[in-house]
Amino acid sequence: MKERSLFMKFTDFKLTENMLKGLKEAGFEEPTDIQQKAIPPMLEGRSIIGQAKTGSGKTLAFGIPILERINEKLRQVQAVIITPTRELAKQISDDLSKVARYTPARTVTIYGGVSYDRQEDLIRKGAQIIVATPGRLIDHLKRGLRVKPNIVILDEADKMFDMGFYEDVSYILKLIRAPTPQQFGFFGATIPDDTINLAKRYMTNPVSITLRHKDDEKIPQTIEQCYYIIADTSDKLNMLLRILDQIKDGHNGDKLKTKILIFAKTREGTRNLADNLCSMGFPATCINSDMKQGFRERTLEYFESHGNILVATDVISRGIDIEDVSHVINYDVPQDIESYLHRVGRTGRMGKDGQAITLITPEDLSILNEIERTFNTRIKKRYLGRESGSYNL
Repeated sequence: MKERSLFMKFTDFKLTENMLKGLKEAGFEEPTDIQQKAIPPMLEGRSIIGQAKTGSGKTLAFGIPILERINEKLRQVQAVIITPTRELAKQISDDLSKVARYTPARTVTIYGGVSYDRQEDLIRKGAQIIVATPGRLIDHLKRGLRVKPNIVILDEADKMFDMGFYEDVSYILKLIRAPTPQQFGFFGATIPDDTINLAKRYMTNPVSITLRHKDDEKIPQTIEQCYYIIADTSDKLNMLLRILDQIKDGHNGDKLKTKILIFAKTREGTRNLADNLCSMGFPATCINSDMKQGFRERTLEYFESHGNILVATDVISRGIDIEDVSHVINYDVPQDIESYLHRVGRTGRMGKDGQAITLITPEDLSILNEIERTFNTRIKKRYLGRESGSYNL
């Protein structure tokens, strides 16, 4: 058996209980690659230049350290996050709100098309984090807003500069720079020279993180990708059972003679799903980061030698080479686009054919479209029938 990857959990970062509780309820359990590399130095107050693709989990890579470092006793702006569009600003605010529900941090989103007075009122009432587009933030600064944040983040910095915001961002950084050294984070899918030059003005000994797709980090042609739309999450189990019946029928027997990896979002979800499958006559085991290392190893060894069904979180989607996995099923849509690549890459290895199946609700279609654009791939729609809760759009 090949060497296993590091099974990392958010608890390894020594986060506060309120943060861990918020992350768990929001369904975030195992950190993505960029989160593993960026969160520890940011918690220490280090500045970061982070390069990672859209959908890799950058928001929480800087969002978690910001929320952890907020001084709840200070009802003033302590962090400013600058992003190129109102859509991204809203998305960042929503992501922070999901995990900050048990923290005292207060966030205000600043972009055009909304009343200045309303935004100013929220800042005066004690907002500690501002998520803003460059143009609207400059407008507020010209109207008299004075902030000296401890943390400043440029998210999608490359997009901002491509859109012509370089001078605006430089102007903002000059105005909000505190008299003491600040912590900066510059994040983007690429790190152009403009970003490096700007970073040199404000950062002292920053940590540089680069996570990029290699040429071979593509979804192999040997993997047939498809998805089934379900009307509601309550229909998921029924749909999965029908898919497994179909796979079983294709193997001409009552017992599955294949290796099926099913990915669920949470540790509890893996346990519940494996129990449900067993009760329905499908032998299944589960693996997640709550298990001790030795037990995880034995579970994987059993799966490799006996096959059938293994229900897992993303702990085994990276760097683990299990031979002859015929099907990968995304029971839950992955939390980031990079995870989709790693999950489906467990099948179709060494030139062999494989199938990757994803169960989605209509609300998940935008994620699926982003995956197709990012990896220049096509995921075909499949249909099992309305009685299962699925339907055609």
